[in-house]
Amino acid sequence: MYRVKNTTISLVFLAGLTALSACKTTSNANMDDTWSNVTAQQWQLVQVTQSKNNSSPLVPTPPVMATAQFSPAGTVSGNAGCNQYSGSYTQAGTSLDVLQLATTRKMCLDEHAMKIEDALTGAFVLVDQWDLVNGHLVLNDQDGDKLIEFAPAAP
Repeated sequence: MYRVKNTTISLVFLAGLTALSACKTTSNANMDDTWSNVTAQQWQLVQVTQSKNNSSPLVPTPPVMATAQFSPAGTVSGNAGCNQYSGSYTQAGTSLDVLQLATTRKMCLDEHAMKIEDALTGAFVLVDQWDLVNGHLVLNDQDGDKLIEFAPAAP
């Protein structure tokens, strides 16, 4: 009887431990996997909102190619249209906070590229939420309004 009791207790303990580990894996896996899809690639700008007062989006046209790369370590970098930028971010769930960006300061001769750059760097600091919509990375403000939209960059 002693041996049966120990075996039963051990089996119940192992079953409980297995169930608990399965719950933890299920609850965190979806969010981590989704953000890992963001950090696994480079993104190319589709559109950026100019400002809260002027909500018409700016769309880059060649040769302007604004990009973003979010690293798993919490840094973001890319090309803003004319200059390179880098900064840091914090992400938890659907929340995203991009901290102040540092940019190079070379002269930009293309006026459209400068408008894209100003809008992009200004919008990044207003980002509060992120989402993946039809394969695009959409960055929204605290009201849920779209600020920036990226598509996966072509390899």
